[in-house]
This record gives sequence, structure tokens and C-alpha cells, in this order.
Amino acid sequence: MSAYRAQAHLDAPLEDVWALVGNPATYPEWWPAAVEIRGEAFEVGDVYTQVLEIAGRRLEYTRVIDRRDELKELRWSCPTTGGFQRWLLTDAQGGTFVDMEMGIDPLKVAARYGLFDKTLGRWFIKRWAEQAIDGLRRTLTSAHTPSAPRQARAPAPEAPPPAG
Repeated sequence: MSAYRAQAHLDAPLEDVWALVGNPATYPEWWPAAVEIRGEAFEVGDVYTQVLEIAGRRLEYTRVIDRRDELKELRWSCPTTGGFQRWLLTDAQGGTFVDMEMGIDPLKVAARYGLFDKTLGRWFIKRWAEQAIDGLRRTLTSAHTPSAPRQARAPAPEAPPPAG
């Protein structure tokens, strides 16, 4: 089974992190692998479509929300590939501790994805997990950074005194 676990402390309130992680519709805003999400609801049992871009190709996969505990945990799985993603969030030291695991469940992997899992799976999964954490950090940092003060316009040069 290909699986990768990433952990990070983000300097953002738990509610802000959950607003992104707990709502798959926001994934294209912060996770480079997700280019489009089609779905209306994201509660346990809900199904949505995630469009990924891999090597210039757009691939669509069905996702099912398996577990959801508001402000704490989200887990989804892919019935086509056996893929899964699990996010655990904890309020910590004025920010949020994120524990994310992503992988392919060997008991659910479809035969056509078995070779991918055994060869490139770990590399892709590690890369996607790191991109997700980095994207969250970037998005949350830019959302919490006050806008830089605008530069005041330099006063127009005074006209020289009339010659005379």
C-alpha cells in the first residue's frame, strides 16, 4: 500500500483551517492537484467528483465522504482507485496542528491501479500530500497577512518661481 503521512503546525485558527479542509469545494484554491470539484454537499455519505491534472491530463474521480467530525476530522475515499485522504485537526499553540494521511487502501485498490500503487504511487502520494500542506499554509498566510500599506503618491514637483 502506498501511503504518506504529513504533519504540520499552521499559524491559523482551527476554524480557518477547517473552512478549507472540511469543504472539498475549496480544494482548487489551495491544492494544486485539484483543478475542479463538482458537488453540492460534503457530509458523511455524500459523493462528489474531483478533477485532477496529472502530466497535462485531466482525470475525474468519484469521492465519498466516509467520516466527518466538525472542526476535527474529514476522511474521503475513492471507490475507483482505492485512494483515501484523512485530515485530523487540533487546536494547538495559537494555531492548528494538522495530521494528514493520504494513500491507496490495498483492500480496495482496483486491479488496474495496483501497478501504479507498487511503482509510482508512493512518489505521487508524497508529492500531493506535501503540496496540500504547502498550499494550505500559503493560502492561510495570505488570508491573515494584512495588506501592505499603499505608498502615498509623491507630491507633484512645485513649479519654479516665475523669472523676473
